[in-house]
Amino acid sequence: MPVYDYQCIQGHHFERFLKLASYRDPQQCDCGAGAERLILAPAVRSDSIEPCYGADGKMHDSLAALRATYLPSGNPKGKRYTEIGNEKPAPYKRPEPGEKERRDDIKAAIEDIKNGRVPPPAMTAN
Repeated sequence: MPVYDYQCIQGHHFERFLKLASYRDPQQCDCGAGAERLILAPAVRSDSIEPCYGADGKMHDSLAALRATYLPSGNPKGKRYTEIGNEKPAPYKRPEPGEKERRDDIKAAIEDIKNGRVPPPAMTAN
């Protein structure tokens, strides 16, 4: 069944799967208003890319074939490669200091105060 785009008089945009026999039937939006069919260009995605070398050392002209070479099964080294820009970075987790590091930091701060190396007071905005 083909997909048709509609827009109601309230401005809502929606799509409907309709049989060819129901092509001319009037359609209503979920809000209850009447809708008109829109004429839109179809979305076309191409898998072809500019020819380039993959991780397997061969020339590839499709994105699917190129990405397959980034997997361990797709290259002779058996290594997993990362496509720059497609991987999400791991969320940042602040390192937690251990008990020993905290103790050492406190001792160093106490020594600084005893020796007169006191940091200046924090400036506040008025």
